[in-house]
Amino acid sequence: MASTARRTALAGLVLALQLGSSAARANPPFTLEPVDATAAFVGQYASIALDAAQVPRVSYYDETSGNLKYAQRTGGVWTRETADLSTDDQGLFTSIAIDATGRPHISYYDNTNSRLLYTFKSGGIWTREIVDATSADVGWYTSIALDGSGNVWISYYDKANGDLKVAHRVGGVWTLETADPEGDDAGLYTSIEIGPDGEPRVLYYDQTTNDPAYAWRVAGTWNHEPVEESEDDTGLYGSLALDGAGRPYVSYYDATNGDLKFAEKTGPAWTAITIDPSANDVGYDTSIALDAAGNPHITYQDSSVGNLLYARRWFGTWELSTVDDSFDNVGLYSTLAIDQYGGARICYQDGTTSDLRYAYGPQELIGVGGDPAPALSGVTVAPNPAGRGAHVRLAFPQTGAGARIAIVDVHGRLARTLTTAGEGIALWDGADEQGAAVRPGLYFVRALASADPRAVGRVVVLR
Repeated sequence: MASTARRTALAGLVLALQLGSSAARANPPFTLEPVDATAAFVGQYASIALDAAQVPRVSYYDETSGNLKYAQRTGGVWTRETADLSTDDQGLFTSIAIDATGRPHISYYDNTNSRLLYTFKSGGIWTREIVDATSADVGWYTSIALDGSGNVWISYYDKANGDLKVAHRVGGVWTLETADPEGDDAGLYTSIEIGPDGEPRVLYYDQTTNDPAYAWRVAGTWNHEPVEESEDDTGLYGSLALDGAGRPYVSYYDATNGDLKFAEKTGPAWTAITIDPSANDVGYDTSIALDAAGNPHITYQDSSVGNLLYARRWFGTWELSTVDDSFDNVGLYSTLAIDQYGGARICYQDGTTSDLRYAYGPQELIGVGGDPAPALSGVTVAPNPAGRGAHVRLAFPQTGAGARIAIVDVHGRLARTLTTAGEGIALWDGADEQGAAVRPGLYFVRALASADPRAVGRVVVLR
């Protein structure tokens, strides 16, 4: 595990300022709000999914009552309910998926009876099923996904036998499979997705080799391979996302070095990199999702200072930012979904208040009340990311000379005002009003005195 020296917050801040062009530490503003701030101890094992209307649905565990809970946000208001009213202690390791009709499906662990459970809501009624009770302790680290036919797939860990397992439900009948039958103790931190061929892929942790591993199914046969092989202990808290072609992208925690790692597979080979090499202990409770353009977004915790962090690969460069800097042990059990406009929707636990919280942003991608914003357009910037300068072009009717443009940082502070020449083009040299080079990060480009709501663009500045 990370040493005490790695947990020095000041050292992490210094390194963040030295990241330079390899990772721009932006700070796009996020809006924070409570989901469940009752007196109960809630928010563990949270899982989020968006329905077709981009409404966030969340499953989570209420430790005080020992119940599985469910919440959704409609019109800016959160409503909550208990998804399983059993008197048993259940609801750990939850995972949620939403089908095409908007019905929620949740997998979870029954701590009283040591078994895997599943429930779905239809017509206002929750229906529970026992999925796997075949061993003395089975159903840890569940992850759920739906295929194109609406059939349910669940990956999970058989603790009694040390196996990665996958359950498949067709026509109300469950089929159980062992996805990694080797002699290793493997299967913690599972994350499942369905490929374009309708077959499941699973990321998980092999605790015998201390490596992240990846399993995929072809015509009923399971195959598996390591994502990264090293002498370090890596692969904890893993999360998996697939692009439209079925290529896997994964985030996970390097426990030896206290770093957030990312890997992607192109062709037969995996490429693994460190996303956040902060001197702090970062990378706990990662969650990854892709936007419509295939850019990966990751949430994770800085356990040294107790903050929730966010990384996204934007214009080919990794941006690192803070979502919740309460320094209050926030960011536990973080879970991420990306809406159709590229906005991040995040749920996580505040470990100090024992509440479930919700964050949405960055601000330029989210509309009033946390609903999706219109797609931004009307302003183009090239090159983007920009180094020493960029051309800004207004792409709507007022494209002549004399239009005024504002360069604004993510806090809304004016960095520079420009005036267009012919064809609505202005040249920005990357400097502020005083002639000093602006700091690296994300900037918004706004056309002033414009009634056109599309008159906003953005540019990433690198040094």
